[in-house]
Amino acid sequence: MSVVPNVLVVDAGNTSIKFTAWVGNQVVWVERGDTCPLDSGFIPDRIYFASVRSKELSALLHADIQAQFPRSEWLTLSSQAQACGVRNAYFEPERLGIDRWLGVVAAHHLIQHDTVIVDAGTAIKIDIVKQDGAHLGGYITPGLVMMENVLLSKTARIRYDAHEKIAGYGVPNSTARAVTEGCQEMALGFLERIYHRYPTFKWVVTGGDAEALLNSLGIALECQPNLVALGAKLVGDELMRGNK
Repeated sequence: MSVVPNVLVVDAGNTSIKFTAWVGNQVVWVERGDTCPLDSGFIPDRIYFASVRSKELSALLHADIQAQFPRSEWLTLSSQAQACGVRNAYFEPERLGIDRWLGVVAAHHLIQHDTVIVDAGTAIKIDIVKQDGAHLGGYITPGLVMMENVLLSKTARIRYDAHEKIAGYGVPNSTARAVTEGCQEMALGFLERIYHRYPTFKWVVTGGDAEALLNSLGIALECQPNLVALGAKLVGDELMRGNK
C-alpha cells in the first residue's frame, strides 16, 4: 500500500508568499507570510517551490524554508513546453511566469473547456487556454495598486490621504476618487475587451482584485483562490512520477 505524501506548495509572488499544505489531494491549510508557520504540526515529505522573485531573493527564501524542513524532498518548478496535457504558447517556455503557467495548468484541469484565466494581484495577468490544452498566450498589465502608486510617484501635485478614498456616484469629484476610480475603469476596459474577444469561453479568476472587477462587469466566473497551488501540485506530482 503506497503512502500519500504530505506536500507543501510555496508560491512566492512579488509582494507576498503563500504556503499551501496538501495531504493527498486535499488542502489542509493555507497561510500567507514571510516564513512558513511551524505551529501547524505539518511536516512535508515534499516541497514544491514556485517563485517569480529574483534569483537572489528566491535563493534566500529557498535556504530559509529548507532549514525549517531539512529532510523534505525539494522540487523547484519552472515553466515547461508541456505539462499535464497543456502546451505552452511561448517560443521560450521558461520565460512564461511560473505563476501564469501553473494557473493555466490548473484551470485546464478544473474546467476542461475553452478558458480565460485572470489573476489580479500586483499585476493583472490574463491567459487563454483551449479545451484541447493549447495555451494561446496572454497579457500582463499593472494591477490597481501598482497603477495608483506609479501615478502618485510620477506626479508632484496628485496627493490625497487614505481616508479620502470614499466611494461615490457619478463623475469623480475629488482627486482620490479620480485616481482610484480612473485606475479601476482602465482595468475594467481591458477586461471587457478580452471578454468581447472570447465571449464563449469560461472564466476562472484568482488574486485579490479579480472577483470584484469581473463581478462589476457581470461576467460569469469561477473563483479559485488556490489556483496556482493546484497547478503546482499537478505539475510537481507529474514530475515526481516521471523521476521514479
